[in-house]
Formats: sequence, structure tokens, C-alpha cells
Amino acid sequence: MNKRTFFTNVCRRQLHTSLRYSSPTLLHVGAASPSSHGHPDVQAFQQKALKPQKPYFFPSDAGSPTSHLPAFVKWFTRPSTSHGSQQTHHPFAPALVQKFQEWPFPYELIKSPGKQDAVSDFQNTLMTSSEMTDQIMAGILQSAVTEGTDQTFFQLYAPLKLLIKALEFNASRDPTTTHPLHVYIAQSALPDLPQPMQDDLPVPEVVKRAGKGDIYSSSIWLGTEPTYTPLHRDPNPNLFCQLHSQKVVRLLPPKLGDRLFFEVQVQIRQQGNSRIRTTDMMQGEERKALHDAVWENESPPDEMHEVELDAGDALFIPDGWWHSVKSVESDGGLNASVNWWFR
Repeated sequence: MNKRTFFTNVCRRQLHTSLRYSSPTLLHVGAASPSSHGHPDVQAFQQKALKPQKPYFFPSDAGSPTSHLPAFVKWFTRPSTSHGSQQTHHPFAPALVQKFQEWPFPYELIKSPGKQDAVSDFQNTLMTSSEMTDQIMAGILQSAVTEGTDQTFFQLYAPLKLLIKALEFNASRDPTTTHPLHVYIAQSALPDLPQPMQDDLPVPEVVKRAGKGDIYSSSIWLGTEPTYTPLHRDPNPNLFCQLHSQKVVRLLPPKLGDRLFFEVQVQIRQQGNSRIRTTDMMQGEERKALHDAVWENESPPDEMHEVELDAGDALFIPDGWWHSVKSVESDGGLNASVNWWFR
């Protein structure tokens, strides 16, 4: 093929692409209808989502499973407008903080390029605190974060208090000079929580009754915004419940998601199948390539779906469906979710 023919074929492909995507192509996800008894219609869910393996949205006013979780009501507070009331820089309920702030969790921490280094500033804030627990957390951060390398993604174990302090730090920072501190309690298994917190997150009825009732796994997600999970797929059906703030999810059917992921792998010259959310996809070239393909592409792939979850909403993600999840806000506030993988 000569250069002229090659150039002509490229132009034709580009023209074809522009015509295909001349209008928005993001598809909506089917939604549950309002329920008179306040609970999801299990039979309708089976027929419309579980059996045909299609995503399904549960709005908070349509019997969403999230609205029936005690944690949705008990764990968070709303800002008070009354005069003289004591305001905090985090939305956790005082009872939750008092009882469980020392409980250890698995954290992900991301260092952002540019501006002033939020991680170093946060570590210094903890180190100069008069509280011994804060100084210990500063030592944990120092041990976990590797200096002098290009690495931006780190994992560590620390108490819930680290997230609380991170929220306070983000609320008091200068946004013109410092990025929000990114810490995320991600994929923290519910059986690892203290029993009272587990009790506040009972398995939703739709999970127990729609399928075989088998729980493959479950996780709590608590982090400072922006939170982000790159494109991946799960080996089991997933019920995702939004507890606090908002998240937006983009989804692709299995075959189309396979193709997009393969194209990204070719682009960055590596191989993988991404059956689960892994550390490899959370940093470097793969993180950026996956993000750009899903969120920055002016011409979204065919059959890409999008749904925005407010606090109280829930989303069913069928097994094999590729999805990427990110917070709507990015100002350093709290985002909280919980999910169950089941059969």
C-alpha cells in the first residue's frame, strides 16, 4: 500500500467515526419503578436485569436497597444551619468516630503531580500534632510512601482516624496551592469490620432472594474525593450501593469492553485481562490510558452506558460487564459506598 492510499483510508475511517458519533452515544441504564412497599421488586429485577444480564438502576425513591441499610442513616451527619452549633470538617457521625476511629483499614494513597505536595503537608501536620496517635500515623505514612521515585500509588494499613484527619486537612487547605489529599479505604472486606459496623451493613434482600443467595465477597469504600476506579470487570454479579455523596459509573457489555481493554493494552504495549481491580491499573501509563479511553474520549465506544448515583441509590452490574467508577465531586470531601458480589 502506498502512502497516498494509506492516507486516504485513514481519512475515510476518521470520517466514518465522526459520522457515527455526531450525537451523544452514552446510553441510559434501565431503572426500577417506584415500589408501594418501599422494597425492590425482586421478580422484576430477576426478569429485567439478573437473567438477561443487564445493568439495573435502583433510585432512592424506588425501593433502593441502600435506603434500607442502617449505615446509610447512622454513619453520617448533615450540616447544621443552627447558630452556635459545633461544625466539623467531616460528615461522620460522632458515635461512629468515638467507637471505631482506632479500627485499622487498608488504604490506598495517591500522590498528585503539580502544585504543592499534599502528602508531605499532611504528614507534617500529623507529626507536629500534640496527639500521640497523629504522630504514629505520620510514621505510618513515612514508612509507606517511597521518596525519590516516580511511584504515585501506595498501600498501607492505618486506623479510620487517618481518613478523618485527611478530611479535616482537605477542608482547611488552600485549594489554589494544594491538591486534595487522596486517601481511599478501598475493597475493605465487610467481614473484617468490627461487628457493630457489619450489623449496619446487612446483606440486602434483593441479593439474598434474587439469585442463589451465595455471597462471593463484599467491600466498603470510604475515601476523599476525587475517588476513582479504572475500567475492569468482576467475576460475579455486583450490587453497588451509594452511601454518601455521588459517584458516576460508565459500563460496557462484555465483548465491547474486551475490545476496548485490548486496544488500551496494545497502546501501552502490555498484556492483561483485568478480571478484578488491581494495583497495576492504579498508577502510571495504564491508569492514564484507561481513564482517557473511558472518560476523555470525545467519541465514546458503542453501547457505553452511564449512570449517576446519588446517596441512597444503588446499581446492579452484571458479571462480565466492564465498568469504571469515579466520584462526581473532586474537592476533597467524603465519598462512601458499599457493594456485594453474589450468585
